[in-house]
Amino acid sequence: MNDFRIKGAFFENVSDTGPAFTGFVEIDGVKTQIALWPKTSAKGQNYLQVAEDRKRQSERRPAPAPRSPFDRKPVTRNDPVDLDDDIQF
Repeated sequence: MNDFRIKGAFFENVSDTGPAFTGFVEIDGVKTQIALWPKTSAKGQNYLQVAEDRKRQSERRPAPAPRSPFDRKPVTRNDPVDLDDDIQF
C-alpha cells in the first residue's frame, strides 16, 4: 500500500474565465483547494501561479451546528461569578 504524505489532483478548466486548473492538495490529512493561473514573467517565460482557492474552500466547509437556546455558556476563569442575587429562598 502506498501511503503518501502529500497527494492531490488538478483538473483543467475548459471555460475562458477563472484559473487554468483547479483541484486540491492534501498534506498530512489537511485538504486545501488550489487554483493555478497561467502567467508570463518579465523575461517572457511562462509559469503557473499557485493560489489557495478560498471561495471554493468556504463553499465546502460545513455549516456550524445550530445551538440550542438551552445550551449553557461555558464559564471561564476570567468570568466573575455573581452569587449575590436578589432571589431569596
